[in-house]
Amino acid sequence: MKLTNENVPFSKRFIMSVDVDSWSSLLRFYSVNHNPEKTDIQVDVEDGIDKLLNLFEKHAVKATFFVPGDVAQKHSQMIRAIAEDGHEVACHGLHHDRNECLLGLEEQRAYIEKAVAILKNATGLKPLGFRAPCLRANDTTLRILDGMGCLYDSSFLPMFIPGTYGSLSFKFKPYYPFSKNRSLIEIPISTNPIAPLPLSGSWMRNLGLSWIKFGTKMLFDLGNPVMIYIHPRDVVSLPRMPNVPWHVYRKTGKACLKMLDELLGYVKLLRGRTIRAMDLALEEMKK
Repeated sequence: MKLTNENVPFSKRFIMSVDVDSWSSLLRFYSVNHNPEKTDIQVDVEDGIDKLLNLFEKHAVKATFFVPGDVAQKHSQMIRAIAEDGHEVACHGLHHDRNECLLGLEEQRAYIEKAVAILKNATGLKPLGFRAPCLRANDTTLRILDGMGCLYDSSFLPMFIPGTYGSLSFKFKPYYPFSKNRSLIEIPISTNPIAPLPLSGSWMRNLGLSWIKFGTKMLFDLGNPVMIYIHPRDVVSLPRMPNVPWHVYRKTGKACLKMLDELLGYVKLLRGRTIRAMDLALEEMKK
């Protein structure tokens, strides 16, 4: 029997996600003195988005774009166009500040509510999903999302690097963080089961295409969905800035876009089914 997108086993589900952080937010992460207006003109997030959208169209991929509120405010037409093209627009915090999760309950809720309102205004739809800035979320974050009626969160990874990101849950499949309340589902970002690092554009650029292809195939073979992520800045040329480490620049631009092109083709060869994060969450909740 010929497999199509409709009859591929549930285990071979592939979610392509894009974290739409601005270049200035990365410079802020590395404590680089800069003028946000000038740096975001140097590396325009829309350039990377255009390249990714063209590639997704080539492979008939509908992706999930996690967008910070301040980016959506500056690029509302772009965000609207993404949604109108059938991609999912989800929330990525308000300012992509790695310390947003450290705010108190009420302040953190206010940040998330404001970001959600900006995205809803841009697309006409309330975002159903959330990914914390710098992948740093906590129990308070999840309870806020649950109380707001969010469908899913995707901030955790089955690995742990002290001072950066990850969790000690080591769960590769979607799960309910509040076992007694099956309203919010957690969709972990995938890691390579052998070398437990995220399946992302950054790690793909630095560890190679074979590494991420191997991780994708192994997760499929184990019956796990695959959730990878990339940034628009991965697929454009970046200006050299002081204090920004070398791995941020390695194989960005055309080299990264070519690797992603080959990866999406490889997923087809594996008979994977590419869906949006919200689709995966809805499928899981029907089980």
